[in-house]
Amino acid sequence: MADFYTFLPEDPLEAKRIFNTLPAEQQLDIVLKTRGKERIHYLFLSEHPEELVQRLPELEVFLTVKEVGERDSLDLISLTTPEQYQYLLDLEFWKKDKLNPEKVLHWMELLVESGEEKIIQFIHTTDPEFTELLLSKFLRVHTIEGEPIETSDRIPSFTLDQYYFIHFKEKRARPIFLPFLQILYRIDEEGYRRLMESLIVELESEMEETGYRLRNARMTDYGFPDFEEALEIYRFVNPDSLTLEKRFPEGRIPLETEKVSPPFYLTFQGEGSFLSAILSKMDDPREQNRIKIELAALCNKAMMAEPLDLLEIEEMKRVTQKVFHYLNLGLEYLSGEEASKAVEVLRSFPLQRIFQCGVGTTLLLKREAESILKGSWFSGDRGNLIFLDSPYLERVEGVLRKRPIYYRDGILEDFKDLKDFREVKKLLEMVDGVTHFMGEKLHVYPPQLKELDREVTLSTIFLTAVANQILKKRFQFEPIERDQMNDLFSRIFERVGQGKGVLKMEIKNGVKDMLSSMEADKNRQLYLLAFRDFCLDLLEEEFGRIPPEEEIDPRFVKGLFLRQ
Repeated sequence: MADFYTFLPEDPLEAKRIFNTLPAEQQLDIVLKTRGKERIHYLFLSEHPEELVQRLPELEVFLTVKEVGERDSLDLISLTTPEQYQYLLDLEFWKKDKLNPEKVLHWMELLVESGEEKIIQFIHTTDPEFTELLLSKFLRVHTIEGEPIETSDRIPSFTLDQYYFIHFKEKRARPIFLPFLQILYRIDEEGYRRLMESLIVELESEMEETGYRLRNARMTDYGFPDFEEALEIYRFVNPDSLTLEKRFPEGRIPLETEKVSPPFYLTFQGEGSFLSAILSKMDDPREQNRIKIELAALCNKAMMAEPLDLLEIEEMKRVTQKVFHYLNLGLEYLSGEEASKAVEVLRSFPLQRIFQCGVGTTLLLKREAESILKGSWFSGDRGNLIFLDSPYLERVEGVLRKRPIYYRDGILEDFKDLKDFREVKKLLEMVDGVTHFMGEKLHVYPPQLKELDREVTLSTIFLTAVANQILKKRFQFEPIERDQMNDLFSRIFERVGQGKGVLKMEIKNGVKDMLSSMEADKNRQLYLLAFRDFCLDLLEEEFGRIPPEEEIDPRFVKGLFLRQ
């Protein structure tokens, strides 16, 4: 944004003069590259702000209004096209398939505050069914044919023609809908009467159903499909089945289009560093335009596939970030992180297919986790995962979700790149190798662990077996006597600064040699050694800080199974 400030002086009048010497396309480009209040500022530097406003993508109008606030955006709202305004209402009014009365009141109040010209535009361009639905939430209409007006106790509080009498269901609705109805009656008396008749005879539930159907049709035109269609982006596509020779041209969006794609989505391309670097290499304007359009369509589908009641900016940001994360992952996987191949992938496949491949890599991990869960150690019982240590437990549970997620630093997040994929794949292989070792070598399985009266994890089993090997020359899982702890600590720890215990190198090497002799498979050896490091670090952290002569209470330590 700094470039704009460098050529525009601080003096408002001079800034306005210079801005208006720029071609309309350049003015629009500046507006689209700004956000929030800064965007409002540039829009109204123009001598013809309505032209700029009406060229903004509908989504960008919505985002600007939400960023700045509805009341501070009244000047912008008053200049919107009927399509832009209807788009705002379609995003704001609905909570799932029901109209949100609070939102209706709020936006109808804004419409009235935007002035008579905007109200007239709304009346002339909005579907009559939509207007009927809005009013049905707040108005009851009666006629009193054949009854003296002055004696009827059913006389509503308001009438324009002495024939249709209107009762406002809520006091606060009166100052909002009264001026709206007065303008409608003045400019379209016949339309007013049709509206009144509809409000008398139509069922509110049927009007709401019709309104929701029409709203969904409009949203589809803007690239927001229905829920079932949106879920297609999460359909499993095996990334290993795609090659550059096997391309998928179906559904490609034409390269030529006059429609401006919302730049909001592109502001998140830093969420995928590899993807961002490759996008910067796409210098063909036609390809750039195609990618922008496909990206907007993909983000819209992702939003519709989420269980969101309302589209709020923070939720839109989260979903857009997810799109870039899985595009980044899919592109890295398909290209092997080779830049030249990645460019070819972007040119060969629709973005949706690349996204599906990114999601597909996580579903491959899920299949692998499910296979391990069904194996002999876990026996298909998801409850047996409790014997995994943290963070193995959280990561395996994350992968087993309907849509796999990644456990990172105590937080469940999206998979972002191939590094995350490889890390979890390695973790699953480690879990498979370690549980196989527990069953085959230590003869320890979940049923017997469930009979114990204390929390036990794989590290507890392994470290207890190591301790028994040191103390009794028997590598097996059985409780350690509490009076043996000082002997154990003297054998495995050497004391450093402030008496902290650090594992002796001979202990680490001894465990390594023992595991190598017990497991012939080289890959499983590597996983067991990695697990050894995890367990020994845990042992050192848990017990190295305890003074040598201090009595240990087994209820407050982990890592070793002590006899109570």
